[in-house]
Amino acid sequence: MNLTYPSLYRVADAASLTAQKRQLRLTIAHASLLLIGSVMAINNLPTKEYSLTVAFVFFLALGLSIFLGIKKYEKNWYNGRAVAESIKTATWRYSMRAVPFGDAASVHSRRSEFRNMLNNILRTNNELGEYIGEHQDTNEQITTEMNSIRALSLDERKAVYLKNRIDEQRQWYAQKASNNKKMQRRWFCAISATQLAAISCVLLRIAYPDWLYWPTDTFVLLASFCISWVQLKKFNELSSAYSLTAQEIGIIRGQSENISTEEQLSEFVNNAELAFSREHTQWVARQDT
Repeated sequence: MNLTYPSLYRVADAASLTAQKRQLRLTIAHASLLLIGSVMAINNLPTKEYSLTVAFVFFLALGLSIFLGIKKYEKNWYNGRAVAESIKTATWRYSMRAVPFGDAASVHSRRSEFRNMLNNILRTNNELGEYIGEHQDTNEQITTEMNSIRALSLDERKAVYLKNRIDEQRQWYAQKASNNKKMQRRWFCAISATQLAAISCVLLRIAYPDWLYWPTDTFVLLASFCISWVQLKKFNELSSAYSLTAQEIGIIRGQSENISTEEQLSEFVNNAELAFSREHTQWVARQDT
């Protein structure tokens, strides 16, 4: 049985993805404008119109830079991701009857507590309101699948959690660790290649002093963009963090063999969810520093 997440999760997830796409696309657009301006400046024509065109390209780059600073898409990208992951964690705890949503005289009290938790998460991150408002979702906050899984027996809930949460997350972290490692290598090669090209231009200028159009600055700009992109995407840091988390999940999974009571399942779920949410909490903290 697959778990369907609350409406607020889908909205926060969509808001985070939107902010991420805008940040990355505008970053590429900004770098492209600087690159175009740099190339145009190499072949500078002695006309006022050409100079004004070059100045206009750099002016657009400046305007885009200011726009990115004002909109703070990167902050909303990480905050939205943290909100979505917090809701996902709470959803699994509710569905597994884990603390603080354990068995009670009436399930209605636990539903009320879950809704209150969603309200607290939303109030704590009210700066996301602008982006959340762009994505409408009218589905339930406590879905039918959440209640159906909650009603299962201990062994059935344990099986659902292992398959649809533990194993799925372990595979996700392992795959992300591998992908980020590959991307880190590729961008390292790009940084090295652009710097080597810039050095080559400097040396070739010595050999051919009469040639005026050496794109040294363009290659330096390309190298700077590659470095900035690596810093933005954090390939190396994510690869290490995701790899460690995948190993931690594997260790946690082994503890499921000893589960025979509701208390043990609750402790198991909470330990696993802490491991899942730790990375997102750390990334948000780094964005605020």
